[in-house]
Amino acid sequence: MIKILFAIGEGPTSERVAADGFKIAKKLNAEIALVSVVDTATLTTDGGITPHDMSNIIRSELKKIHSLLIKDIFKDYKVWTFIEEGKPFEKIIKVADEWEADWIVIGTHGRKGLSHLLMGSVAEKVIRHSVKPLFVIPTR
Repeated sequence: MIKILFAIGEGPTSERVAADGFKIAKKLNAEIALVSVVDTATLTTDGGITPHDMSNIIRSELKKIHSLLIKDIFKDYKVWTFIEEGKPFEKIIKVADEWEADWIVIGTHGRKGLSHLLMGSVAEKVIRHSVKPLFVIPTR
């Protein structure tokens, strides 16, 4: 059976990535997993909240996103879920390897110029470092 790993972020684009990627996964009768990553390198806090607390808040939000996607898009499919902490591109590749995914589905905002330079691109880094085939969905 083909295994497809969906890299899901926090924003509203996660729904588009899941819906577009699911069209292919469904046709292939693929096994599906979702992965989201709490980027601990960029966690900053203000006031009384600690980075650990912030990580837990983000983790909780990502679990909600996974649940909504499973309910609204993947419906009757069994879906594996992974929420990791660390550098997003590294964790996506690691989960893909450990779960033995055949494909990775990932979205890209298509940023250019200064915003791309400052923020980087998780999708671009996954493309450069992964040996797995990718299905990249533009979300702009």
